[in-house]
Amino acid sequence: MVNFEVIDTGSPKTGPYNLGIKASNLIFISGQVTTPDARDIKEQTLAAFEKIKKILEAAGAHVSNLVKVTVFLKNMSDFKEMNQAYKEFFEQNGVSEKFPARSTVEATCPLPYGLIEIDAIALL
Repeated sequence: MVNFEVIDTGSPKTGPYNLGIKASNLIFISGQVTTPDARDIKEQTLAAFEKIKKILEAAGAHVSNLVKVTVFLKNMSDFKEMNQAYKEFFEQNGVSEKFPARSTVEATCPLPYGLIEIDAIALL
């Protein structure tokens, strides 16, 4: 059996999964979605990343520890605006050059109002 630690931020979950798992020196973050009040792709991107940041902090890490991010977009036409919000989030958190590796794919979001879901892997 693999030994790992569950990262719990106290945030609600909607199913049988954990928000984050710390295994050895890796942190695996489940897909994070927006909040109901975020309306456009910029707000939704920033909201999802704020949740990721909270999980990282609960694990004793920082945004600069992220090494891989996967972005799931409902509409690939939102890519440019998502990309600007993505860059803004990292720069506001002290990451201006060593951005994590990233994949972006078009996918259906589990929330009816959701335009984006983001999962991530960080290295301690």
